[in-house]
Amino acid sequence: MYGRDYLWCLANGILDREEALEGLCPACRSRALEERCALCGQPAPQWGAENAAFDLGRFMQLKEGSGA
Repeated sequence: MYGRDYLWCLANGILDREEALEGLCPACRSRALEERCALCGQPAPQWGAENAAFDLGRFMQLKEGSGA
């Protein structure tokens, strides 16, 4: 395949997705556009962006240069 073939496939995939979204009611459309886990389907905002292993105190020590 040439680069233009990949571009054609991508463009048509985008158009197909937009066409499918147009057939949904507003509530279902907004749900379909949410970011979700590919495995379990849980919405992204529920994941949280917190790293449980992050130690703020240690970070501040390293930032100030007293890493010992």
